[in-house]
Amino acid sequence: MIPKYKHVAEQIEIEINEHVYQHTNKLLTEDEYAQKFDVSRNTIRKAIEILVNKGYVYQVQGSGVFVRDHYKSDYVNLEKLQGLTSDFSGRKVETRVLAFEQTKADEEVAERMKCSVGTPVYYVKRLRLVDDHPFSIEASYFRKNLVMYLDENIVQKSIYTYLRNDQNLSIGFADRVIYADYLNSSDAELLGLKENDPSLLVDNTVYLTNGKIFDVSRATHHFRHVKMLKVSNIK
Repeated sequence: MIPKYKHVAEQIEIEINEHVYQHTNKLLTEDEYAQKFDVSRNTIRKAIEILVNKGYVYQVQGSGVFVRDHYKSDYVNLEKLQGLTSDFSGRKVETRVLAFEQTKADEEVAERMKCSVGTPVYYVKRLRLVDDHPFSIEASYFRKNLVMYLDENIVQKSIYTYLRNDQNLSIGFADRVIYADYLNSSDAELLGLKENDPSLLVDNTVYLTNGKIFDVSRATHHFRHVKMLKVSNIK
């Protein structure tokens, strides 16, 4: 079971990413959070320490804890897996489902997912557009014994919002590998580019809080449109 302070840190992080504090850029007090989450002040301190170390917030003695002023849209935020709708708030984000099927893990997927070849999975391929411009192609595999149900209506929207809110999955952490490659002809056509144009790819391996991998994916981005944000706390 996830420790309380980590759960609190995750909840505050979600609120930061959803711009809950954008009017003041200031977090609540320890007492207010302790009452909100029904935990001790010490638990809140440990949660805030996590957010400070991740570079989300900074502390000012005698004044409180403030959100760092970098959470503007137009960046793919590598610190979170909330999706393009959150990253590009205030802009038109559209999803076109290119493929949705129930299949079985091949050798490559099984190796990434740490499961047996032939394990049942959902396969989802989507084209994401921002302000009517092709932005990325997402190809994802979800392990069926962990993600109990998906359908084409669900994958038209935010899959992770559905998994958190409707399936109550405790999504823990992700490994993200970023690299450049050339586009093949089919991906180039979808993105409105030419074959062998460059692209920026992100391979995601996403874990539940119990350490089980439930999602492996690859996002192929339009090189002219994508910018990525990684916040750091330098000590």
